[in-house]
Amino acid sequence: MHRFDATWGKIKFFFIFQCFFISNSALSDHLTSKITNFVNGTSPIYVMGYDRKFYFEERSAPLFIVSEPDINQFSQINLKAFPHIKIGLFAFQDLDGNGEFSLDFKGDPKEPYGFSLNPGIDYQSVVFEDFVFDMEKFENIEIKLQLPK
Repeated sequence: MHRFDATWGKIKFFFIFQCFFISNSALSDHLTSKITNFVNGTSPIYVMGYDRKFYFEERSAPLFIVSEPDINQFSQINLKAFPHIKIGLFAFQDLDGNGEFSLDFKGDPKEPYGFSLNPGIDYQSVVFEDFVFDMEKFENIEIKLQLPK
């Protein structure tokens, strides 16, 4: 009888564990993001996802970073692995190849950049609320890169 209880307990645990993954991935299994307006085909694209205002303001600890060195292979990012409800995306094309978003001495961008929801304001004026979106309300997000001034 003890062996039956132990086996039945393992089956219940496995079933509950699998149900957790099914319900968790259902939050954003449809969401994809596409980047457009590349400057050239030889510089990599970086996309950073932020789920907290503080981390965006500090430019530290994004939820994820996606790097694609070959733009010809880059079409879209599938965000179904991230079960967060509200998220903001920041993308840039790394023209100088240093792996970081480059700014000049005044804090203006030196590389093409873009945000989710494509706010039509200057880079320095963008706040977290301008580009954060609810993952349940969108299926496709297009980020149009803007050229630096």
